[in-house]
Amino acid sequence: MSDAEFSKMINNYFQNDYRERGKVKWNGYFLSDHTSALKREAQAKNAVPVKLPMMSLTACQNILRHASANYEFVTVQQNIEDTDGHLVPNLTGLVDGFSDLGVYVQEAYIAFENIRAVVKEE
Repeated sequence: MSDAEFSKMINNYFQNDYRERGKVKWNGYFLSDHTSALKREAQAKNAVPVKLPMMSLTACQNILRHASANYEFVTVQQNIEDTDGHLVPNLTGLVDGFSDLGVYVQEAYIAFENIRAVVKEE
């Protein structure tokens, strides 16, 4: 069989006979760890945060400054409610910086007026 005939046979096969299995082909690559991580992420996304006691702005700023200076993780709860009356999800991470009117935690800006409580993570 010449190269031209072989090439023609291969092209004919892929144009007329070959059927791509699509997603079925890739399902085996999803590991149980990945699937369980996706489930945990979905649960965390839909979880309703428990309201922490309201803290003074000075106390929140002191915790944030200390965490920033010592590279510690903090959890910030905002005093913003969604349409169902639940607080928006808490934000946990390192303090990236400050502005005159707010703080950056994990690259997200939070205005000081919206902070309900700050907890230093252990």
